[in-house]
Amino acid sequence: MGFSAYKLSDPVMILLLGLNICCTPKIEFNQIITLSVEKKDFLDVVNVSGTLEAVNTRTYGCPGIWSDVTILHLIPEGTQVEPGDTLCILECREIANEYLLAVNELENARAEYNKSLADLKLQFLLLEAQVRSIDASTDIKKLDSLQMEFTSSSDREIIKLELEKAELERNIAQTKLEFLKQINDSELQKMKLKIEQNTNRVDQAKSKLDKLILTSDIDGIVVYDNSWTTEKKIREGDIVWANAPIIEIPDLSSMQVKLEVSEADYKRLAIDQTMEIIVDAFPDIHLSGIIKNKAPVGKPVSEKSDVKVFEVTASVDSSSLNLQPGLGVTCNVLVKSIPDTLVIPVISLFEEDSLKVVYIADNERFIKKNVTIADYNNKEAVITSGLNYNEILALRKPPESLIKQ
Repeated sequence: MGFSAYKLSDPVMILLLGLNICCTPKIEFNQIITLSVEKKDFLDVVNVSGTLEAVNTRTYGCPGIWSDVTILHLIPEGTQVEPGDTLCILECREIANEYLLAVNELENARAEYNKSLADLKLQFLLLEAQVRSIDASTDIKKLDSLQMEFTSSSDREIIKLELEKAELERNIAQTKLEFLKQINDSELQKMKLKIEQNTNRVDQAKSKLDKLILTSDIDGIVVYDNSWTTEKKIREGDIVWANAPIIEIPDLSSMQVKLEVSEADYKRLAIDQTMEIIVDAFPDIHLSGIIKNKAPVGKPVSEKSDVKVFEVTASVDSSSLNLQPGLGVTCNVLVKSIPDTLVIPVISLFEEDSLKVVYIADNERFIKKNVTIADYNNKEAVITSGLNYNEILALRKPPESLIKQ
């Protein structure tokens, strides 16, 4: 059917087939790459990448203020700080205005209190002067009363009435003094309460202002956090909100590795597995670690993606090194180790009729053998039966002409 455009005679077809056979290269025995079967330790290792981070980190962030806060000043990243050092200065106009308003109202309340207190003292002085004046007038009338026997009855009656009037006026003035004291005590108490309330408002606003100055309470190295909006490092002039992290000071005495692994690798990893950790920036630094935690749920690698990665955390034995958080690392996790066993490359394994077979060299030809696999990884396989030590193994399937039947 494929030659319907040209009708070829049988002799031509035979000639073409002959030419095709002649042009097909013949594979010789020595062209088959082989390898001697050997015994060695089988190591099943998973290679994953991760990041160094501190186990314990002190985070300094925007206080719980539900309004815009601006970063006015940041200490340079990487600075070694001590307790009491200023890390960051923030500005919130709303809190600054609240503080100024509270201070102004406190000053007004104190001025009002002082004015009322002065008015009260003046009223007290006037009433007390009135009482003393009445007392003096009464004393004079009493002196006059001593001479009442030498006066007429009408004069004596007048003096008596004047003494009674003076006594009444004195009682009224004294009562005014008592009422004035009670009334003004109540008013002054209200003013004192107002002063106390405004003092508390000033203290609260001042406390909020003080919280806008972030100071270190530990020794360590400054590391900037990422902005929630830009996902880049925090910088001066950025707007932050309540509880947004700004600066971290990691505890470098205790480090760990945070890994994000594929689902296939995740299934092969287990708690307490050991690993070799190589710092990417310093390839000569080799550390050891142990897997401590596996996240039970994965997360998509991107929005709406079905591919997931799983978070795995491992301890790091780095007590003698001053490593910085954020450094990239490559981790070799030892999944399984089988000592002194027959190991062959997986590329030398072939499947025929659901069986695993290999091809062994024998007098410049190959013998097909069934083998049993105990374990394997993406490079090597452990053989428990079907092969012997030092047999010569074909790394590619030989042509049928080189296989003994």
